[in-house]
Amino acid sequence: MANQPPTPDLNDDDDDVIRESSRGGNEPPPEKNDTPEQNVGYDEAVKGRRLTPEERRKAERESPLSEE
Repeated sequence: MANQPPTPDLNDDDDDVIRESSRGGNEPPPEKNDTPEQNVGYDEAVKGRRLTPEERRKAERESPLSEE
């Protein structure tokens, strides 16, 4: 028991700490999230290949932050 590391106080609400629970590990910042380019990149990652021109236009059009 002599060399146990200190146990953090999980109930300590430190006002200096800003927690952002809406974003995960490698997610882009909010202003870059859901842009047409990000939407195309996501669709390509899910499909495991480049999108066809028709699929690309659809992904860009369906993006929540699209200019249209």
